[in-house]
Amino acid sequence: MFEERQNINIQQHQVKLKPLPAPDCLDLTWPVDHVCLLTDDGTPTTIALAKGLVENNWKVVVLNFPTSIVTKRSALPAGINQVVLTDLSEAHLKPQLATIANNYGAIGAFIHLNPLSQDVQDVKDNILGRESEKSVLKSVFLIAKHLKKSLNEAARHGRSCFITVTRFDGELGLGQNQSLQNPVSGGLFGLTKTLNMEWERVFCRAIDLNPELGAEKAAQLIIAELHDPNLLITEVGYNLQQERTTLVGETNSLPFSPGLGGKHSSELSSDSVFLVSGGGRGITAQCVIKLAKAFQCKFILLGRTERIAEPAYAQGCVEEKELKPRIIKNIQAQGEKPTPVKVQKTLKAILAQREIEETLQAIVQAGGQVEYISADITDVVVLQEKLTATVERFGSITGIIHGAGVLADKLIEKKTEQDFESVYSTKINGLQSMLACVNDSQLDHLVLFSSAAGFYGNIGQSDYAMANEILNKFAHDFKRQHPACHVVSFNWGPWDGGMVTPELKQLFAQRNIEVIPIEVGTQMVVDNLRTLVPEAVQVLVGSPFITPIGELEPELQTYRIRRKLTLAANPFLHDHVIGGHPVLPVTCATAWIANVCEHLLGGYKCFSCENIKVLKGIVFDETLANEYILDLKEINKSKLAERTEIELAATIWSETTTGKPLYHYSVQIKLQPELPPAPTYATFDLTVDEELANMSPYQDGTLFHGPRFQGFKQMLNISPKRLTVACAFQSLDDTQRGQFPLLTLDPIAADAQFQCMLVWVRHFYQAGSLPLRCQRGEYFQAIPDGETFYVSIEVQSSTDTKSVANIISHDSQGQVYSRVFGSEVTISKQLNHLFVPSSIVNPIEFIPPKP
Repeated sequence: MFEERQNINIQQHQVKLKPLPAPDCLDLTWPVDHVCLLTDDGTPTTIALAKGLVENNWKVVVLNFPTSIVTKRSALPAGINQVVLTDLSEAHLKPQLATIANNYGAIGAFIHLNPLSQDVQDVKDNILGRESEKSVLKSVFLIAKHLKKSLNEAARHGRSCFITVTRFDGELGLGQNQSLQNPVSGGLFGLTKTLNMEWERVFCRAIDLNPELGAEKAAQLIIAELHDPNLLITEVGYNLQQERTTLVGETNSLPFSPGLGGKHSSELSSDSVFLVSGGGRGITAQCVIKLAKAFQCKFILLGRTERIAEPAYAQGCVEEKELKPRIIKNIQAQGEKPTPVKVQKTLKAILAQREIEETLQAIVQAGGQVEYISADITDVVVLQEKLTATVERFGSITGIIHGAGVLADKLIEKKTEQDFESVYSTKINGLQSMLACVNDSQLDHLVLFSSAAGFYGNIGQSDYAMANEILNKFAHDFKRQHPACHVVSFNWGPWDGGMVTPELKQLFAQRNIEVIPIEVGTQMVVDNLRTLVPEAVQVLVGSPFITPIGELEPELQTYRIRRKLTLAANPFLHDHVIGGHPVLPVTCATAWIANVCEHLLGGYKCFSCENIKVLKGIVFDETLANEYILDLKEINKSKLAERTEIELAATIWSETTTGKPLYHYSVQIKLQPELPPAPTYATFDLTVDEELANMSPYQDGTLFHGPRFQGFKQMLNISPKRLTVACAFQSLDDTQRGQFPLLTLDPIAADAQFQCMLVWVRHFYQAGSLPLRCQRGEYFQAIPDGETFYVSIEVQSSTDTKSVANIISHDSQGQVYSRVFGSEVTISKQLNHLFVPSSIVNPIEFIPPKP
């Protein structure tokens, strides 16, 4: 998962779609007497959604955009009020929102249905330049600013939400089919993810729906997301088949080749000409220098700083402490007062000039050619004029590196229209201008310097996250239109340099965010442009941005989650059949409970489970209920000096045909912000008894498990008090796991613990057995996918009817993955006929432990 570079572990992931199970339904309390504000996209979806929200006890007010944005207005059902905007300025939006609150009630939810692009051809020809797309995006940004107080107050009385809905392709803009939605609306993803971090109590989610989904189905999917208990995801998509996905960063296969220079099998050469924004200084400049060393290209650097001769009084003066007195003296000589602001501004200008000169010299020394042009990259007319002479000398531009950016960090409620404009224009208008100066057919490389803030969101950077998410969506769209062009959008984490101050470094360290060393990051750019493997369009570089855990709410909460279980949705259960019918393993029930707890309490991880009981197992036959209900009740919240802990009581039940509850599983779950270090199991016994080598529990009726549950590889040793087994599992994708994805607790790997106990019972009692209860289970770390691990059993007591044991999963060195205390199974020869032999498919090779 990590690439080691100069002893620094920096993650490099390719952004991909990940399938998600259908959302569970959380029984919600909506804020009483609050309004749901819904924007009208001019389609029947607005009507269908408004009706659905009213049925969910929301009072709905529809907000209409000006007719220049949405030409048609929906004919709303009786009783639903609407407010019409005449323009999208903050001066108009703010009083309109206040009027809605005064006339209809405080706003407790906001759902934005993004209007579809009006002119498809215009979108294609001027993909970043439609002012209407930007105006809508900016208006949602400003609405969020002025709803901050209202939504956060409403969240104290029920589920308050901020939802944005786009109609890209239902795959968050990453699908292969051409999207009709303008990439500019992709900024809504960055905004929503940032608000999810800034607004701890408000449910924030960005939803992307395939534009061909009908209005009724679209409304149903949006309302289903509103009821989702999962707080760990912030963006989902639904394609035309209604398959649910989100975005994840998966390990990037791009090779790392440190120290390789010169020309390799690459299109890049001394004839390649790059147009580079922000390339005169900072991180982008360092990347250009590295590229010059590797490929000896030509570079046209664009920057705002005017390149002028250094003043005579500053020449030869290197140290700032010596330079400042000279600046002061020069200002005084001109008859002006040397204020600190004026001195610092002059100093900054001199240092900027020096950095540009150093960059130009370094590129030439590396074998490249370079020219620097001072220009406002958002002014396409001026930029084209200034580029003409340089292009005549260098040749046609074959590549773009867009590294320019502006920050205006502050929380959403403190943002201004000017903040949005300055951040947006540099990133988006700047890219638009650069593209206008290039012939698309001659463009071999498009390299965008985006940010991890776009992928994750980041506190204080809502506008920056929006702009960078637009770059990401644009990169995917451009690649679809120009498949021969090498397109990459680097979602950089913080670099060790540039705008990262020592104070920011300390903050990043507290959040376990590693800064990217300049040598490492610049080499990644070179490697990406050198590689011949199919490129990843969006590459995430750096550590995840983890939201700091907020203060615990003092009140104890209760939750009710509903889930419909089907065999079709969970293919792996075909390999857990008892007596001819698939049965839900207790480990799946426990994993479901643990995962929901983590979803509801974002940032907390499941460490232990106590009093795990199987009351009435769930069988996939005629007794299968229409839905299963998980009741969760917080029973304790404690904040000690060493840790914070939340304890919940959980019960899974269903309703019988007579209306009475039928209880299936119960457990108590404890969550902590961080899992404790894994202990070492020092008394394990890896001695191999050769007489046990040919044991085949899946064929001889000892175990009933099918291929996907067949993790038992070899019994190493067995005695009346102990058992040691080597295990390994084939990797299963999420489509196989269905409603039980691999999160904190892997229910299939955990099932191996109980399988081993069943083997011990069969060996000594010639009887079948099934789990009943466990006193306590503890989880420390995930079992490495596909690798051999060991299960050690310590038998505590045993009779003809039941056995109790402690079960430890660990590696060959005794490092513990998880452990179970007081695991109890029932023993009965009457169970023997239920255990049907199964065949092993694609077994994982077992490598015996070293003595």
